[in-house]
Amino acid sequence: MKFKVIIIFFLFCVYSHSQVPVSSLSTTTVKYGEPIVLRLQVKAEKADNIVFPVIKDTLTYHLELLGRKKDTLIQDEKYVYTDSITFSGYEEGLFTVPSQRILVNSKEYFTRQYKVRIVPVPVDSLKYPLYDIRTIITEPKIFRDYFEQYWLYMVMGATILIVAIVLAVLYYLERKKKKSGEYTGTSPDVIAIKKLKKLEKSGYLNKGLSKKYYTEMISILKEYMEAHWKFPATKLLSDDLIEYLGEKNRIDDKEKQSLGIIFHAADLAKFAKSRPTIPETKIHTEMAKKFIDETKTEVYNFREQDEY
Repeated sequence: MKFKVIIIFFLFCVYSHSQVPVSSLSTTTVKYGEPIVLRLQVKAEKADNIVFPVIKDTLTYHLELLGRKKDTLIQDEKYVYTDSITFSGYEEGLFTVPSQRILVNSKEYFTRQYKVRIVPVPVDSLKYPLYDIRTIITEPKIFRDYFEQYWLYMVMGATILIVAIVLAVLYYLERKKKKSGEYTGTSPDVIAIKKLKKLEKSGYLNKGLSKKYYTEMISILKEYMEAHWKFPATKLLSDDLIEYLGEKNRIDDKEKQSLGIIFHAADLAKFAKSRPTIPETKIHTEMAKKFIDETKTEVYNFREQDEY
């Protein structure tokens, strides 16, 4: 007899510590869309591992999940874990709430099944008169609507525009590079002669642009001197430049006279009312070419910082 009491007490202890889940249903009959709460509850120790069922959107095809809330309470030195599952139905009929699987320390437990009846909502057409169906109201489109409809064309257009801009920039840089490096590696006299010939073909004289013609011609001569003799000729005034070249024996008296005539004609074209005629301008251009040709072999080794 004593042995049986021990066995019964042992089984009672095991059962009391088994943490068997319990379940309850808030109601068994509802109208369309009204909530029903399936409550799952487990009383366990703090260290016990409780895993409630995984439910995505529906309990069954006809029962749709509305929400879910989990709570933990301490009661009589025990932890009470509760999982409240709220669902509803939108079709008339009698439906089954399936059994739910709960894991307690990796041991499986299954709750009981329930029957739920969904009933329609009565509509009194006399109390609530029916109205005509309203016409569809067209809302104005926003940028997002156009983007969702034509995004592919927008992306293609933006891509073509970007490619066009890149090609235009590359073309501009290439032209600039070719223009800046047009005479790279060529001697100063050859560069100057090419520039003078290009100036003759510019058409400035036929358009009456004597000032522009002489300005470029003087600039070509000074750039030639600066590259040929290595001193800042472009920064000197005409008279100072001729005087400096004479003092340094860069040019002789005949060349000084030629430069003086060219610079004087340029001053008339730029600052005075009287302008050289086209034949006179051509003569001055030939004098500039001759000056370059006569001085191209006269290279002197001196340092600009020491000499000037």
